[in-house]
Amino acid sequence: MNRILLQLVALFLFALSCTFGLGQEKTGPRKLRLLPVGDMPPFRQEIRDGVRYELEPEPGSEPPRMISIPVTKDKTLTVPLALGTFTEFLPLPATQQICRLQKAPGDHAELWSQIQLPEQGDCAVILWREPKENTWDAVRSLVILEGPVAFPAGTSRLVNTLSTNSKWVFANKTIELKAGGVLVEKLPAETVPVQVSVLDGEQNWRVVFQSAIGQGADERSNVILYRADGEEVRNPVKVINLREQANPPPARVAPPNP
Repeated sequence: MNRILLQLVALFLFALSCTFGLGQEKTGPRKLRLLPVGDMPPFRQEIRDGVRYELEPEPGSEPPRMISIPVTKDKTLTVPLALGTFTEFLPLPATQQICRLQKAPGDHAELWSQIQLPEQGDCAVILWREPKENTWDAVRSLVILEGPVAFPAGTSRLVNTLSTNSKWVFANKTIELKAGGVLVEKLPAETVPVQVSVLDGEQNWRVVFQSAIGQGADERSNVILYRADGEEVRNPVKVINLREQANPPPARVAPPNP
């Protein structure tokens, strides 16, 4: 009887340790980074007393230069935004499901965007102007899983933020990526030619990008289709190709509020 009891106790302790271990893995820290895409605002200037002065961009023609993200009751992250550039990796609690992007730090900061995060894991958020309003005061977003499994070295992450389908023609493969679609494609180490087309209003394929992409064995690349939202654009669709090391630097530690 004592032997059976000891076996039951041991089995219970083993199950408890497994459950605790899984809980630790699920509730471990996660990382988030942001990427705003779009056209730079036009250069503006005025002449006063014979001297040229650069003017600030028109309101809504660029994303907020600084945003804050509340992570706990006592901690807020502050991060700068720049078009076409990923932010640093930001640490978030694993249990955080809603990410609030605010235009300025502080308890009464204006809400800019609210993003639903996946249940767990690192992620990236692509941000762009709301097409109907064409202002950065209204923003759309796309959440993408990150990490060495979801986005390993030697791959290219194809992202279509458009409201229309796209077609990617490689040397020996053609991929159709639907509106809002994301696909991670394994690429050879050398440079690979690619032609990208989108469906126009008459449902015909229109070539918008023809070049080459590639990365080293320890790199990966983000190739993102986005709507040209500037003034007097010649091509309604643009492509940005961001190469990076597959092993990113660690996320910073969230500082407490002053």
